[in-house]
Amino acid sequence: SFTNDEKNYTCMNNEFLQDASLSLQAKGLLAEILINKSDWRVYLSELKKRSTNGESSHRSAFEELKRKRYVVVFRKSKGYKKGFEIVVCASDIPMTDEFIEYLDKKLSTELSTGSLKNS
Repeated sequence: SFTNDEKNYTCMNNEFLQDASLSLQAKGLLAEILINKSDWRVYLSELKKRSTNGESSHRSAFEELKRKRYVVVFRKSKGYKKGFEIVVCASDIPMTDEFIEYLDKKLSTELSTGSLKNS
């Protein structure tokens, strides 16, 4: 999504807001994720602080967004004995298999070259 930082305004596709198969909880959580800058890392613990909903409702909505492919979580190795990098990608439209494959390759390349932003 595009964020106008000076005016506190976010432009996003209405598709997820009009998706009758998504709960209002999932729609609200996705909107909350999308209003952040593009390099912001998704942490459910941080998102929980931004509403009155508890951890279980956030987790449930997050799992729903993953099932519907608005959110994809990648767990990428940083190398032998270097641990893992968890990267959450969110979109205002469901991600296709092709796009997920593209993101996976891009993240692997960025991790291998050390160019992954905000890591």
